[in-house]
Amino acid sequence: MAPTKTEDAPASSKQKAASTRTVPYPGTPDGEVFHYTPEEAAGFLPWSALQLRRKAYAREIPFNDGGARVTFTGRDIREISAMTAVRPLAETVQLRSG
Repeated sequence: MAPTKTEDAPASSKQKAASTRTVPYPGTPDGEVFHYTPEEAAGFLPWSALQLRRKAYAREIPFNDGGARVTFTGRDIREISAMTAVRPLAETVQLRSG
């Protein structure tokens, strides 16, 4: 019997659940209260899922920890995005002097 390749192996139940889940965009009304997993949130933010978890555990970014799982709402993702936004130098100087 030939060995099974990774592509031939059936997807795990976690992979099936993640692939069938409909994920709204964070800026929409549904996305405002939707709980994104770190893997889903990483698609909207400049960090990987692992980095998001580490930053959440270190309390460096806003997150939800209900049920002992790290999740992010659309509001959390927008806040993190604003924290990491790169501003033009002129805008930065105006903010400091203002």
